[in-house]
Amino acid sequence: MIFAIDPGSEKTGTAVVNDDGSLVTKAIVPTPDLLSYVEEIYGKYPFSHIVMGDGTNHKHLQPLVEQWIADGRRAVTFSLIDEKFTTVEGRNLYFQCTPRKGWRRFIPLSLQYPPEPVDDFVAWIIGRRYITKKQGGNL
Repeated sequence: MIFAIDPGSEKTGTAVVNDDGSLVTKAIVPTPDLLSYVEEIYGKYPFSHIVMGDGTNHKHLQPLVEQWIADGRRAVTFSLIDEKFTTVEGRNLYFQCTPRKGWRRFIPLSLQYPPEPVDDFVAWIIGRRYITKKQGGNL
């Protein structure tokens, strides 16, 4: 399993992804609470790899996550992945997974914006990108 992170300054998207790209769980957590959440999720879903998007705030969170690994979780590996256009892909994935209701069904998706943050969907995209790259595919 893979733990994917979409780093943000105030909130961080997270997703646990199976090796086939399917979603196990996802959440948006306050950035200051990320490490305690990682520890909690690691207890429930013992992942073997952490992948983080290389966008906003990764320079602040990367050393913290690497230190978490160094503090006794040597079986867990870490890598960065290109985060370009993941927010747009995350919005599209949000609408695929969350069917529109009421009058929103009649408005083209290109004119809509999700009514809630999509950082968790973006983390799922980051995890899937890592899997594609690992399997030798193009992004």
